[in-house]
Amino acid sequence: MSKKKSSDSCLGVMVKMTILLVILAAILVGGGIFAYQKLNEFFNRSGGTVIVPDFRGKHTTEVMKIKPMDIEIVIKEQKFDDRQPKGYILAQYPEPGTLVKPGKQVQVTVSLGLQKVSVPNLIGKSMREVNVALMNSQLILGNSAYIFSDDIAPDRIVGQSPLSSEEYGVNKNVDLLISLGRKNETLPLPNLIGTNLDTAKTKIKSWGFNVGRIYSKPDANRQKYQIISTNPSPYSYLRKGEIVNLLVSSGSDTGTATSEDLKKFEFSEIYKPVVAPKDTPVENKPTASTGSSNTASTEPKAEQKKVEAETPKAENKPKENVVEITAEPEVKKTVTEPVAPKPAPVSKPTKEVTFVMPDGFMPKEVKFIHIKPDGREQLYSGTHNPLDSIKVKVPIVPNSRLQIYINDVPVEERKID
Repeated sequence: MSKKKSSDSCLGVMVKMTILLVILAAILVGGGIFAYQKLNEFFNRSGGTVIVPDFRGKHTTEVMKIKPMDIEIVIKEQKFDDRQPKGYILAQYPEPGTLVKPGKQVQVTVSLGLQKVSVPNLIGKSMREVNVALMNSQLILGNSAYIFSDDIAPDRIVGQSPLSSEEYGVNKNVDLLISLGRKNETLPLPNLIGTNLDTAKTKIKSWGFNVGRIYSKPDANRQKYQIISTNPSPYSYLRKGEIVNLLVSSGSDTGTATSEDLKKFEFSEIYKPVVAPKDTPVENKPTASTGSSNTASTEPKAEQKKVEAETPKAENKPKENVVEITAEPEVKKTVTEPVAPKPAPVSKPTKEVTFVMPDGFMPKEVKFIHIKPDGREQLYSGTHNPLDSIKVKVPIVPNSRLQIYINDVPVEERKID
């Protein structure tokens, strides 16, 4: 009996093991078949698949129109971007060209556009204040330019681009216009020499300058209150509001200018009047050695008549300035003694300067002013056409220079020594 029971129990165990193995095999076969089907569906390249289009750079409205019916568009993320405007696709998954089964979801990232901030008002601020304001607004300092301004202090902002309160992209540049302060405008002081004092005052004020001290000195060649010189000298560049001192003629009266005052002024030779020399015959001048005036005036005339009477008429030669006297040798010596001639002026060395008129359409007036330690002298003045070549000889004077003016505007300065 015991042997029969033990054999039955072993048979039962083997049956159970067989059943379990069959069930396990069925499970494995079923799982393999299921997995094969799924893999076959995924990797099957035959009909029933869809190619994912390229949605990048297109607006979501356009994407919904062109997407295949079997694909679902899902917005995965939205973010700010300065490359694509708001509502445009930045990225997608799966990538364009991927084969997917119908009903596949395509995840896209949509742009919110450029993130904008309000531009701060920078007008009138210093550069330190500008840097702080731009940093707080997430903006960057861009290009800078400088300009003169009568209203804004130097190194402060005159203008900005973009304007304040304008919506502007984050991390974008803000260009600035920076003040250089008030412009010190300079103008040449025109020549006032020879004008009346009242006229000179009026002109100085009309040019934007101020009249300074007025000095006077005797000058027999000028009318009273006529301008002799100015300080600064003519054609000097002055800023508006600068002071111009005047030296005027006091005529025959005693002037107010001291020797130290006169050192402040330059005297131009060209403005001194030219006095023609008087040609007075020598025989009409009485001398102390001839005695009384009657002797000097009557006796030579009487003797001249005597000589003329004794002279033959054939020799009728003019003897206007020659007087022959035989009676009184002393008078003869005094009257006929020739006046010593003045020595010829010694010629100074000169330097030839060549100047070419600038190109243009109209003739212009050109002046050559020689600036010397003892004053200013105008060497040449004339009107010339464009590209004319002008040659002027300039005396060589130590520490002197030549200024060239066109229409009373200085255009060039050259050293002579």
